[in-house]
Amino acid sequence: MVDKKSAFKRLNSKIIHNGEYINLRQDELFKGDDYLSTRDVIEHVGSIVAVPYEVIGKEIYVYMVKQWRNPIDEWLLEFPAGTLNINEDPFKAVVRELQEEIGMIPQNIELWSPFFVAPGWCTEKIYCFFATNLKSSKLESDIDEEIYIKKFELSEIHCMIQDKKITDLKTITAFYVFKEFLNKNMKHNLSN
Repeated sequence: MVDKKSAFKRLNSKIIHNGEYINLRQDELFKGDDYLSTRDVIEHVGSIVAVPYEVIGKEIYVYMVKQWRNPIDEWLLEFPAGTLNINEDPFKAVVRELQEEIGMIPQNIELWSPFFVAPGWCTEKIYCFFATNLKSSKLESDIDEEIYIKKFELSEIHCMIQDKKITDLKTITAFYVFKEFLNKNMKHNLSN
């Protein structure tokens, strides 16, 4: 059980930068009446990551995207993901992102759980979904995205993580959580 009460107090918070999807906030932290430190915090509206998958025979295939990530100046192989619009329901966001990034709409969506990206300095919460029964349905991609759709057997993903061909943390986390989901919920379906 998590204790919600902290020995620290956050006082004198101020927004330093107000952006479209993120804000930069500066907090002063105190313990009792004693000043401890000043911390910068990124306030983020939240995001989703989806593991879109198909079961064909006894094999499981997943869709991934290869895209350029400007902040790190690299191409990354990832599960489809995206930022929530202000006050957007995460279930609607996952449908939108899958249509934009892989041109598919899921008929079945399951929320695993939200998880925090970097709670030491950022409020971003990613909602992790598993999506299947995919049907063709394309929406226009975001203007700053160049995306290549890739389809892999599930067993290939583990090797690509080990070989450091997949280095995106949300994708690695979603993959291992998805494997646990399959072990608990689908093993009997694949053995028939």
